[in-house]
Amino acid sequence: MFQLFELILSSPIGAFVFAGVQDALYAIIIASDCDECGFNDLGKLLFGGMLAAILAGVIVSVLIRRMKERAPASSGFVSIRSPVDDKSR
Repeated sequence: MFQLFELILSSPIGAFVFAGVQDALYAIIIASDCDECGFNDLGKLLFGGMLAAILAGVIVSVLIRRMKERAPASSGFVSIRSPVDDKSR
């Protein structure tokens, strides 16, 4: 697995993607830099993000289930016979 990761990073596309991710992380760090933020604030943000992710997952699951219930029920039986009568017999 490590060899695959190393091959991806050594390729030009992998290096480009990695550089983009690194630049995005630096931008996030610079944008979120505040002197008043402490560890407790970061813990609250982490907990809030986790709750938001769980809530989003539950909402998406409920919506998908409702969409499946509204869809017309498909038959569990599949016929291999042709619906057209063959009169040549």
